[in-house]
Amino acid sequence: MAEKRLNIHDIAQMAGTSTATVSNYLNGRFERMSEATRERIAQVVHRTGYVPSAQAKDLAGSSSHVIAVIILNNSNLWAGRVFTGIERVAQQAGYQTVICNTGFSSATERAQVEKMLSLGVDGFIIQPTSHHRELRRLLEAARKPVVFFDFGYADVDCSWVRTDLYGAVYDATSSCVERGYDDFVVCAAPPGKMRSRVERMDGMADALAVRGLEARVVEMDENTADVQALERKLDAAIVPARRTLVFCPHQWGLARLVKALRSRRHLMPERIGLLGINNEDWADLAEPGISTIIEPVEEEGELVCSILMGQLREPAAAPVQRILPCSTRWLASTL
Repeated sequence: MAEKRLNIHDIAQMAGTSTATVSNYLNGRFERMSEATRERIAQVVHRTGYVPSAQAKDLAGSSSHVIAVIILNNSNLWAGRVFTGIERVAQQAGYQTVICNTGFSSATERAQVEKMLSLGVDGFIIQPTSHHRELRRLLEAARKPVVFFDFGYADVDCSWVRTDLYGAVYDATSSCVERGYDDFVVCAAPPGKMRSRVERMDGMADALAVRGLEARVVEMDENTADVQALERKLDAAIVPARRTLVFCPHQWGLARLVKALRSRRHLMPERIGLLGINNEDWADLAEPGISTIIEPVEEEGELVCSILMGQLREPAAAPVQRILPCSTRWLASTL
């Protein structure tokens, strides 16, 4: 005998609330319900793997051919290049994408996952906050595959892709020491909990520590593009008698740093070296050309989507984990 398919009335009964409240929850209208009610409904939905009746065709075995891409910040060039890679593979496989921006909020992230589940998407690609295990449990209960990207955790039970920023910065820093730079300044925003920022800072710090060196940090504000203030900070940080490498670990900050160093451009690369990350679309047009560590960003997007497509074809497939190597393009801003 076939198992009875759950409907909205069943969910309401199990959650101890009305069908109207459950309907509001499934459609993302949380204003008129308490946090306790929302959590009760969420627990029932997660435990049962319930999908609304509008997507009953999905339960019957057909597909929406839509995947959700959830990212921390979709407003920068890095995100655009990841999307390019994802959509290239998705379109070839006959899928469309829905893109959601969490703004680094775990609460927004969860709400977006719940909303996408209610709409019946086939699978998820997520750049997670620190709550990836909760997302994993939620999606496993809903029987939806997920692949994480730009991932910072050693989790062998799920599929993920990341780039080796730590190794790339470590190797580039080591090379700069060998090229004769003996003083190091990092222009960076506070790393906070962002995995990629921590790895970049650690890569340089560890490469210098084994040689008895360390870098000074000049704080850079992502939201305040004050070039003159940055120039003053650099004047205080750069020691004229030393051969100094200035490193910018942020794609968004390199152009600002180039402007802040304009009065010292004649000292490059003999007395001052400059190293950035990505920006290969314009770094070679600067004078001098800027050496940059390059992440395989589009390749990361292609790979993460290819893994998801494989999971959609074979739901029982083993998890896949991949770390992609970065490269460094050496130009005239470093010796």
